[in-house]
Amino acid sequence: MLFVATMHHSADNCWARAENEEKAEEWVDGMERKAEETDVTLHGAYVTPNEHAFYFVLEADTFEAVTAFLGPPLLQDHEAHVAPVMPLGDAPQLLLEE
Repeated sequence: MLFVATMHHSADNCWARAENEEKAEEWVDGMERKAEETDVTLHGAYVTPNEHAFYFVLEADTFEAVTAFLGPPLLQDHEAHVAPVMPLGDAPQLLLEE
């Protein structure tokens, strides 16, 4: 299953702030390892610094694997929206099934 995760944080809680720099570097440096440990395939990781948001395109067998990947510290420091997605071309077939 594919998932898109959108993570927002406040300016006060920004990982670019000096007090959060170590945590941010540790998470980013360990992101690939954490994906392997949680059986998540990381298709993309993006940031919009001026909007204080992270975006992830992930593939996993379960929602629990995705939350384990995003779990501390991301889910502690960010509001998250995690949604399963599918290729647009697959939607009509799914919607028309009876």
